[in-house]
Amino acid sequence: MAAEPGNNYNPGGRPKGSVNETTKQIKQVFADLLSGQESKLTDALEKVRQTNPKAYLELYVKISERFVPQVTRAEITGQDGEPFQPVNIVLPKKPNE
Repeated sequence: MAAEPGNNYNPGGRPKGSVNETTKQIKQVFADLLSGQESKLTDALEKVRQTNPKAYLELYVKISERFVPQVTRAEITGQDGEPFQPVNIVLPKKPNE
């Protein structure tokens, strides 16, 4: 029997930030496969760079997307979406000034 809308019978669900066990295992398998292969991968990329610079850049971007988090933009707003007004902090002068 299917769950009723709004009820998945698992209200707590997986905790936020926890890693899917299968994903964790797959990442470990790939880490094991790549371990010690750094120089071979570097050599292979260098050969691609020499013969096809465009393909090299495409590969480089694809590889980097796996290891470098994507940059996101966060906008700070005030209450009700109003532009945020910066706070000016004025420090008193030191007594000997």
